[in-house]
Amino acid sequence: MIRRRLYVEVRITWLATLSRRIAVFALPVVLLAIGLHRFGVVEYEVAYVTLAAGLIVALLGILVAIAAFIVIWNEGLRGLGRAIGALAIGLAVLAYPAYEFARGVNLPAISDVTTDPSDPPRFLAVASARPSGANAIAYPGERNARLQFATYPAVKPLEVDAGPDEIFNAALSMMERRGWRVLDSVTPRGGQREGRIEAVARTLVMGFREDVAIRIRTIEKGVRIDMRSASRYGSYDFGSNARRVESFLAELNEARRRAR
Repeated sequence: MIRRRLYVEVRITWLATLSRRIAVFALPVVLLAIGLHRFGVVEYEVAYVTLAAGLIVALLGILVAIAAFIVIWNEGLRGLGRAIGALAIGLAVLAYPAYEFARGVNLPAISDVTTDPSDPPRFLAVASARPSGANAIAYPGERNARLQFATYPAVKPLEVDAGPDEIFNAALSMMERRGWRVLDSVTPRGGQREGRIEAVARTLVMGFREDVAIRIRTIEKGVRIDMRSASRYGSYDFGSNARRVESFLAELNEARRRAR
């Protein structure tokens, strides 16, 4: 007697397949936005829109994956692996942007930070480097200063007992180590001429350009270092400029202490 086994084919839910396709599609969109901007093919606006589109697609993939989980649970269909894969890809794409948003969502809408709002270091070489559609090079003014002081009290001038040439060379070396592109530098000349360095820094992932100016002035007991960091585009920097100023001056001060 031949025994026959009855095989029941369990279908794969189309939502699981769709979620994976959507999530996988988000990856090249985001990578394209990063690559095109970092290599200078497109400017801020196009890169930002492309990045936002990629993140929205990733979020959509996550939502469809969640819907697939519900269908799989309720109807016993297959496709769990595809849904899990879609969820993992979507979360990976959204992880860093979500982190940046979470730590910057409560910060004020400013994108120009300086240690001396009453007399900020000037952007001279930066003026010719900024495209026509970029933010103005002039410091935004008193309201910006009030918001900055209330939110970033640690952004303040650094005064050290050292020679202006020593600090100038140390600051220039630090900029080069950080990979900043130096646009112009003027060596200090005692009390007759202040030292000045202008450079372009880039954000970690997208490589958005943020301009930096450092001023070194001789004072009675050494030198005073003022710094300014400003985004080329947008009115909201998620705190990146303030963090750059704080970390740079802290590192410069630490380097000076180790050298003593």
